[in-house]
Amino acid sequence: MKTRLITAGVGIVLCLVLLFLGTYFPFVLCIAISIVSAMLCGELLTAKGLHKRYLVSIPCIAVAALMPLFCIYTVSMVPLYLYVIVYFILMLFNHDKFTVDEIFFAFGSTILITLSMTALSAVAYNEFGNNAFWVVLTLGVPWLSDSGAYFSGMLFGKHKLCPSISPKKTVEGAIGGLICGALGSILIGYVFSLIYASDMSVGNSGVRCSFEILPLVIIGLINPVLSIFGDLTFSVVKRTCGIKDYGSIMPGHGGLLDRFDSVIFCTPLVYFISQYTEIIYFV
Repeated sequence: MKTRLITAGVGIVLCLVLLFLGTYFPFVLCIAISIVSAMLCGELLTAKGLHKRYLVSIPCIAVAALMPLFCIYTVSMVPLYLYVIVYFILMLFNHDKFTVDEIFFAFGSTILITLSMTALSAVAYNEFGNNAFWVVLTLGVPWLSDSGAYFSGMLFGKHKLCPSISPKKTVEGAIGGLICGALGSILIGYVFSLIYASDMSVGNSGVRCSFEILPLVIIGLINPVLSIFGDLTFSVVKRTCGIKDYGSIMPGHGGLLDRFDSVIFCTPLVYFISQYTEIIYFV
């Protein structure tokens, strides 16, 4: 537990530094997300033993790194298109070196991770200037939900949620995670409305900042459920590959994918909502 908390503390400090820099230089966040995306893809390929099979791993990791950087351009889908063409041409001429399972595992998992991280990058580079809020909301809800599920399960857990996949997960933990995710979403909106109001009030007396409850509630209720599906999905992959963790880069937590598995299914919802509503606004 001590190692887990120390790692979490270091991670929080690093995230705060990136958020501060990203507030003034949004592309810094895109670069960070690009690096994370490539590492997530690399960890998943490693789990399947494909990381040293370079005809597979190089195109997959390359597109995972490039797509989050291209999200701000109208040609954002070009790297993905080139990836599909190049990947399957390579597989066509080297079909005797790979199984169908390996080909489509690498392809499908890369597409899933890349599109999710690209959505996160697009949220981080939004045009309204409140990119720190959207990034914290996107990552914070599933992570708060995870923490709530963990502690709720420890305290109240009696009924197994999905014992064949993840024996430690309980129904009580899932309910606790849902509550924490919903409350955390509203809390994030409230805290950032205070922060932005404080920034805007300097030299502008009477400026107030408010936030929309409904989209926060939608995110807070749906994303904890999606995070459970993401967690269980990648747990199935771990069990199939015969590994405990996706890596050891985060002592006490495992690999990056062990932390981001609950995020991957959540980012598209936040991205979609961010395109149609401005949650925090000035009045």
